[in-house]
Amino acid sequence: MIVYALIARTKDGMALSATTDFNDEVNKFVKESKRYVKIVAKKSGQYPDRCTVNLGAHDLHFISGLGVTYLVLCDSAHPPVLAFSFLNELMKEFITQYDSIRVNLARRPYSFIEFDNFIHKTRQRYNKPQNLSTRINLSDLSCEIKLRPPFIVPLSEIEPVRNGYRVINVPQMGVGPPPKLEPMDWYAVVSILPTSLCVMLGMYRGFSALSESALEIYTDRGILEYDGPSPSHGLVFLFEGFLRIFQLYLLVYHSRYRIVESWVCMILLLWSVWLVWDLRDTVQRLFFIASAIGSHISTITRRLSLKLPEYNV
Repeated sequence: MIVYALIARTKDGMALSATTDFNDEVNKFVKESKRYVKIVAKKSGQYPDRCTVNLGAHDLHFISGLGVTYLVLCDSAHPPVLAFSFLNELMKEFITQYDSIRVNLARRPYSFIEFDNFIHKTRQRYNKPQNLSTRINLSDLSCEIKLRPPFIVPLSEIEPVRNGYRVINVPQMGVGPPPKLEPMDWYAVVSILPTSLCVMLGMYRGFSALSESALEIYTDRGILEYDGPSPSHGLVFLFEGFLRIFQLYLLVYHSRYRIVESWVCMILLLWSVWLVWDLRDTVQRLFFIASAIGSHISTITRRLSLKLPEYNV
């Protein structure tokens, strides 16, 4: 039996909506278990995207996606596959009605309390398996849970202690696939070619400057000068080449701070171009600057795929 459901914002655990038709005062065990629901909601961002907490008489299951955590409290005998199917339905409907901007702008707890109507109807349907079996097919989800079981959160890590709550320190485990980026747009694919060309040119000029050190010339005063790129210029060329390789990495692969890293990389690239400004003509300067900006724009406009975790039934 599904006892209680809560929807919370992942980053701070603020409740957005919840079950409102269940009186926990009639059962002290339910009241105690509900207390853990709120504790876990505040720490859900530190867990994998699908977890279970065994509370004795009850099990707490939760999933996270797109900045929102969905939690359900069930009797310990309730099949986990039904619990995660229930959570999956809540997730699908919630992201249909409320976008990420509204969720992030919410300032008061239970800002979307009207969503409890859907929670109530779905909970009633899932608490009557005889009616539910004709409407959904759980075979795919059952197989997926067997292949990728939920992470079991030890109760000792969330139990309240004398000086507050224990810090949840769950190791990063390989639960589920890593986040994926959306397919690259045509201009992102095009930007790879000039960036790759700049990498090759930068590496070639860098190693050439370091190996040949240009032509050594002595002035009338006996001071050593370089006619052409100096070794310091060679280091700048190499530095620029490695930055462009990192730009390609950020464009192709997901990184937690890839937007910030892309901005920092572009600024350093523009600085590198300025350092060797006199060694390039106008066309070369424009080409190197345009390729850096083009790769940067392609990176920051390529977003994470919004495809939900595979909980579909």
